[in-house]
Amino acid sequence: MAIMIYRLWKITSSCFHPALIMLDYALMDQRQIIVLNDGWEFSKGRMSQGWLNVAACSPNVTLPHCWNAEDEFQEGIAYYQGWGSYRRIVAADALPDWALSSTGQWFLASDGFYGTGDVWLNGQRVGNVDGQYLGFRLDVTGKIRFGEPNALGVRLTNRCASDVLPGIRMPDFLLYGGLSGAVRLVYEPALRINVRELAVRTTEVSESQAQVNVIWSLEGKDAVQSQDRVDWRLLDPEGAVAVDVAVDAATRLIRLDVRRPQLWHVDTPRCYRLEGRLRRGGSLLDSVSVSVGIRSAEFRPLEGFFLNGERVELRGCNRHESMPGFGRALPEWQHDADARLIKAMGLNFVRLSHYPQHPAFLDACDRLGILVYAELSSWKSVRGGGWLCHAQRQLDGMLRRDRNHPSVILWGMGNEGRHAVAYRTLYGLCKALDPQRAVTYAENHFYRAKRGHTLGIPDVWGLNYEFDALADGVTASRLQCAVVSECSNYPHTRRGEADAEAIQLRTIQEDLTRMARHPEIAGFALWCLNDYATLRKQRYRRFSGIVDGWRLPKASARWLSTTYGDGRLACECLSDPLAKPGCAVQLQGVSADGGACPTNLAEVGPTAKDGGETLVVPPSGGCGVTLAILVRVLDEQGRQSGWCGELQATVSGDGRIRSFDGHGTVWIADGIGKTFITVAQALAHPVRITVAGGGLQPAHGVLR
Repeated sequence: MAIMIYRLWKITSSCFHPALIMLDYALMDQRQIIVLNDGWEFSKGRMSQGWLNVAACSPNVTLPHCWNAEDEFQEGIAYYQGWGSYRRIVAADALPDWALSSTGQWFLASDGFYGTGDVWLNGQRVGNVDGQYLGFRLDVTGKIRFGEPNALGVRLTNRCASDVLPGIRMPDFLLYGGLSGAVRLVYEPALRINVRELAVRTTEVSESQAQVNVIWSLEGKDAVQSQDRVDWRLLDPEGAVAVDVAVDAATRLIRLDVRRPQLWHVDTPRCYRLEGRLRRGGSLLDSVSVSVGIRSAEFRPLEGFFLNGERVELRGCNRHESMPGFGRALPEWQHDADARLIKAMGLNFVRLSHYPQHPAFLDACDRLGILVYAELSSWKSVRGGGWLCHAQRQLDGMLRRDRNHPSVILWGMGNEGRHAVAYRTLYGLCKALDPQRAVTYAENHFYRAKRGHTLGIPDVWGLNYEFDALADGVTASRLQCAVVSECSNYPHTRRGEADAEAIQLRTIQEDLTRMARHPEIAGFALWCLNDYATLRKQRYRRFSGIVDGWRLPKASARWLSTTYGDGRLACECLSDPLAKPGCAVQLQGVSADGGACPTNLAEVGPTAKDGGETLVVPPSGGCGVTLAILVRVLDEQGRQSGWCGELQATVSGDGRIRSFDGHGTVWIADGIGKTFITVAQALAHPVRITVAGGGLQPAHGVLR
């Protein structure tokens, strides 16, 4: 036999994801962003203040970065929990010439990560941080040195105090360490629209008309003047102006009447764009832009979920934001790929278990029509005191960041924990910031909810596995409705093991048959989308996914695609039952139609056989490019065999194999597996990839 390698092109995402709200910075004339993802030096441990404040460093990582990328998903291996330190030099010419005379404010901001620590700039501590899976935002005005280099340092630990969410040392998922999101310097004008307060709500929605309500405020060190105005403009999905109004800057609410709106739906996810411009006379002070969808969403007593007045069955899964070889620091295009994979299975619903997830994934759900159950970080760990203070802070940040996404329909307060005071407090916070959406928490023991006095608090009953308590849970919910937040877990479904895959599929089919008899169940979220790592009870790896950790489908994913989708996924990645041992090596690219979908294969270049090499030019852009590589074991006729085992991927030159164990191991089942390579944006020398082992003829590829 021999090995076939498929190369999946990295697709540059069109999503925008600052820390607070989805904004299109191409429209923000007065706001500036300096991305700081490359040039970081990382060292394990809590380094000294002197180490953080240096004139030069030796870069060895690019953000997003996770220091557990190579000590997870391995039997018997405990991942590192402790301190890690980062430092970076911001060159003098990285700041624009006008920065020295700027009158606005500078902020250092990041995307979400888990961990606590401190941030330093030029030897001064600028703040203590808790990543909260949302990121930080620190005012560094007056601390930046213009015209000279700036030394930036970050120290983090993923061994946090007990009150830091999720609030448990060993949940059934890993608490990955590292700066697993982007970091940037952001300049904002002295008077600006406060994006944290920007809320867009749609009411009176019908096919003939709708009302878009915009709530906002201004912030900054400058005072509002009498001539200040805010222009609001709503653009339809084709970019035409639907509504255009100008109001006094002191106004805090406007209502935009839209005739014949193009409604957002799971089948037709049409998005509008709301633009706001703050003007003083003829001068533009600030501008913001947010993508919105016009739709109505409601849970009706004993009837389920209704979108734009139409009952929609929620068919979905839970998603962990991780991948072997990356930990939590996924390439941005992978968020889009995950959403496309969910859609390819015919699913329309996802629960973000068990923490806030990357804005790029929510953006993809908006574009593709996937409904979202967003959840704060918890796992059997809900309580009062310090935990509740942290939970209020995280929930506040999550709602303000994500409430304008049309895909979000449910806020989750916790998972399999119960505390009456905490849930009443969190429920009230949800309704204060977003009165339109329903609120839930996931419960797996009705009797514990009764004992803990949490019955009657959630709008929708979140049911984890306990189908016998369905009637009681529905009765105890405010809206007399339920969502099956977890079901069908079979954690031994390792891809390629036919008996285990059959058990998982049968479990799913039996659960769905049971739920079909209950209209009060709005829908389900299977446990879960992808295999994941855990140290809980020394399990190390949970093969619960309907796809494996690298997103290759199992039998359940194929069945879902045939039952609910277009069926194309059912034919992907299957071994040929007629295949025999042989030798054939190919390298192919992927045409992904706007996203990095690992199942949409198309030959785009020459093939190499008999151990030859294929030349591949990586796409340009970014501070480094991560490429996915499908590895197939074929017979002499080019058919995919049923070979199972481990191969080794190695790389020479300016490249790095992203494997879960740091040794380039590639799992092969049913003749197929996947690995990744990260290369520099501009290759000084060719990068050679070799995949070998198992007594097979190796495959080679060259990137130039």
